[in-house]
Amino acid sequence: MSIQPRCSEAELAVLEEMTAYMRAHVWVGSGHPVKRSLALWQNLAYTLGEYTGGIDDYIYSLYHRDALEATIKRLPGPHSELLQRLVTEADETFRKATRDDGGRSLSEFLIPEANRGWWYSRRPIIGPLNTYLDAV
Repeated sequence: MSIQPRCSEAELAVLEEMTAYMRAHVWVGSGHPVKRSLALWQNLAYTLGEYTGGIDDYIYSLYHRDALEATIKRLPGPHSELLQRLVTEADETFRKATRDDGGRSLSEFLIPEANRGWWYSRRPIIGPLNTYLDAV
């Protein structure tokens, strides 16, 4: 079963256009469909309290948030604005379900890298992944 982004059918069609644009003008290779990256980020943000994925799955979703950030910066106006709105909604939910620990929780699992997005400095405040990170 594939997850779908939380958006209207019309917005879903625009996400498909975004992927086509990025493939034609920006990416080298096929890249990840924009709707898949958005769906993974939204799924993480909206289900973090019940999230049963492991730390690798969590980090994978953070990588997709990176991809969304890069895509937003490269899309033309209205497309960029739509994607920014959808991502910002998920960001707000993610912030409410996490706390900033300066990246300490994830430092055990990531190679140090300068200029990571703010999402790498946050960890869940409830749920199974929070319990796991407390035990590490």
